[in-house]
Amino acid sequence: MAKLQQEGSSIGSDSPEGILEVNVTNSPQRESGQPIVAVNPKDPSNLVFVSTNHVGNHGPTPDKLYCLAAYSIDGGQTWSRTRWPYGDRPYAGHPYLAVDSHGIFYISFNRLGRPDDPSGEPTGTYNGIPNHLAVSRSRDGGRTWSDPLDTPLARAVSPRVKVDLANDRIYALGAGERADAHAVSVSADQGVTWTPIAPLPQQPFGNQIAVHDGILATATALKLAGREVTTTDVRFWVSFDEGLTFVSYPVRNGEGALVPAPSGPLVPNPKTLASTDPIPWVAADPTRRGGFALMLPRGDNLEVYISADAGRAWTGPAVIAAPGAAKPAIEFGPTGALGVMWRTLVNDAIDAYSSVSFDGGKSFCPPLKLNQATHPYGNASPGGDKWSRILLDRKYAYITWADSRSPETLDGIMSRVPLSLYQSHRGGQ
Repeated sequence: MAKLQQEGSSIGSDSPEGILEVNVTNSPQRESGQPIVAVNPKDPSNLVFVSTNHVGNHGPTPDKLYCLAAYSIDGGQTWSRTRWPYGDRPYAGHPYLAVDSHGIFYISFNRLGRPDDPSGEPTGTYNGIPNHLAVSRSRDGGRTWSDPLDTPLARAVSPRVKVDLANDRIYALGAGERADAHAVSVSADQGVTWTPIAPLPQQPFGNQIAVHDGILATATALKLAGREVTTTDVRFWVSFDEGLTFVSYPVRNGEGALVPAPSGPLVPNPKTLASTDPIPWVAADPTRRGGFALMLPRGDNLEVYISADAGRAWTGPAVIAAPGAAKPAIEFGPTGALGVMWRTLVNDAIDAYSSVSFDGGKSFCPPLKLNQATHPYGNASPGGDKWSRILLDRKYAYITWADSRSPETLDGIMSRVPLSLYQSHRGGQ
C-alpha cells in the first residue's frame, strides 16, 4: 500500500479548527475524477475514498480506464492507497461508494474490458454481452477488498450504490434491459446475492436515488423530444417494495403551486456534455421515515424542497445562490443536518463551495469556500468526472470534487469542514 498524500493543508478561520483540504489522489499522469468519500460509523477517524484513475492521453497506453481506492485512519489528513478489486476484468469505471451501519464499506463500479485480452481496448462487452455492474466490500476499513461480485445489472452511464442504514440493505443502480434504462437490484446479505432487476421511472441521463427505512425514492424532470432532451414537470417517485412498484406525486412548493420545470446550465445537455449528472437530486433523512429532500436548478440558483411524508406534501423552496455552479450534490447527515455542495467552473477555473441547513432544509448557512487557491479544471476523459459529492457525520462535512493540481491532469480533492464552522459563519454574516 502506498502513501498518497502527506498532511493536508488547513484553511484558517475564527474557529479552533479550520477547513482541511487534501489532494487525495495526487497522481500525475492520471485523471482522477468524480471522487467520493465515506466515513466508518463505528470509527469516525476511518475514511475510505474512491475515484476514477484513468490514464487518458498522458501515458504510453492511452485511454485505459482504471479506478483508485484509498483509506485514512486519521480523519482524512493522510491516505494510503490499496488494490482495486478488478477481478478478471482489466479495467473499471464510474466507481461509487457507501458504508453500512456496521462499518462495512461497499464500492460499485462498471466492469470493463475482456478477461482474455488484458491489454486490449476497455470495451464494455465480452463476447457481445455487456459487462456487469459489480460490487466489492471491505470489512477492514478499506485496507483490502473482496473479489468483485456481479450484480444482475449491466454497466451504466450513472451507476450508484446506496445503503439503507435502517436495515443495511444494499441498493445498486445500473442498467436494466436496455443500456439507457436504469434499474435497481437489492442485496440483504452484504452483496452476496441480489434481487432481480427492477426498472426505475425512466428519464434521459438516468436517475438519482435515496433510500431509508424501506422507502426507495427517485425523481424525474427530463424527457426526450425527438433527439432533444427537454425539461418537464417535476415528479417524485417512491417504492415500498424495493423498486418493484412505484407511486408518483407532483412536487409542489410550500404554497401548493406546482414547481416549474428546472432551468439553467445544470440541466443535462447531450450536445455539450457540460452537465451530465442526473436531475433532480434527492436525499433521504435518516432521522425520520418518509423524510426526503429534492434539489433542482433554477437559473443560477439551487432550490431545495422538503417532504416529511414520502412526497405527498412539500415545503420550500429554500434558495441557494450558486452562480456558475457545476456538479452539485445534496445529502443528509445522521442528525438531520442537510448539506449542499457545488463547484464553480468559470474560464476553466475551479472553486468549491458548500452550505449546511440545521433546521431541516428551511434555510441554509452562507456558503463556505473550500479551496485555498483557485485551480484549473484540467483534462478529463469522456465520462471520467461526472459528479462531486458531500457527506455529513456528527462533527464534519466532507466534500469531494476534482480539479487540476498536477499539470493538465485531474486530481481528486477532499475537504473536511467542522459543522460548527458553518454556524459561526452564519453568525458573522
